[in-house]
Amino acid sequence: MPAALKPRKKPTQTRSTVTVDAIVEATIRILRQDGWAGCTTTGIAALAGVSVGSLYQYFPNRNAIAVEIVRQRTRAYLAAVIDADLSDAGTPEETIDAAIAAFVVEKRKGLDVSFALRDALPEVQGRQAIIEEARRFVPALQAKLEAAGARIADPMQLAVALAAVEGAVWEMMAQDEAAIGRPEAITALSRVFRAAAGVSPAAGGR
Repeated sequence: MPAALKPRKKPTQTRSTVTVDAIVEATIRILRQDGWAGCTTTGIAALAGVSVGSLYQYFPNRNAIAVEIVRQRTRAYLAAVIDADLSDAGTPEETIDAAIAAFVVEKRKGLDVSFALRDALPEVQGRQAIIEEARRFVPALQAKLEAAGARIADPMQLAVALAAVEGAVWEMMAQDEAAIGRPEAITALSRVFRAAAGVSPAAGGR
């Protein structure tokens, strides 16, 4: 990820954490109201209650803030999968369905922000940010899925599968923005995930 799309520094104290959180939250509010076109560092700083100089201490530009939002949302999606109850799944297919359902529930919570950032994703290399965050979750996700009966032989395939699902969500919503709210979306996204991840039954079955 280029330096222009990375935070300049990470908050290490409570005060700086509050400042960064305020900047991110202000950006989300502007995105919801005015979209990416209306999102400026001056406007973000004013809404966050900080100086533009303070904003630039942490983020070099609005693109870097957008990347941080993408990363935070990706972490929320994947954390939802890790926290999901998969105990009722009797087959690898049911396990993936339950995991994808948890992903979709969390995804729908921030759809307005996702739509606002949609046109900016290529500019801010959003897909790369998603893949980078997915890689951090691979060990925990692999263990979660395997414990529930869905074995994934190659850990890197899991990161690829997560990126494939994200891409499928956008393609689905490009055709119909309400599609992700329908039950058949889970089935379609599960198929994408299983194909990309190479899911097979765990040894001994369930």
